[in-house]
Amino acid sequence: MFMLVNVTGDNFRYEVEESPLPVLVEFYASWCGKCAMMEDVVAEFAADNEGRVKVCLVDSDSEESLAEELGVEKVPTFVVFRSGKAEGVAVGAVSRQTLDNLFR
Repeated sequence: MFMLVNVTGDNFRYEVEESPLPVLVEFYASWCGKCAMMEDVVAEFAADNEGRVKVCLVDSDSEESLAEELGVEKVPTFVVFRSGKAEGVAVGAVSRQTLDNLFR
């Protein structure tokens, strides 16, 4: 079964920057309605891409410094990392197609 990895400033380097797989990182907040709307889309994306893409979640409220460091100003924000580098961004409630297109 697929796994969504909770990421903090403490494990970001290991889970995201050092990952051998491409990584989709979602910056979210518990109070965010659009983030709640994205839960099923993100879970489906993670399940369909298991073993090919790692999916990580960052709580922007508890990890403000990490969000600021990466220039995240709104939630949800999705950032794609390849080989430790941010390569693509999507902001807001986006379609599954948009998430797929980030990895083309």
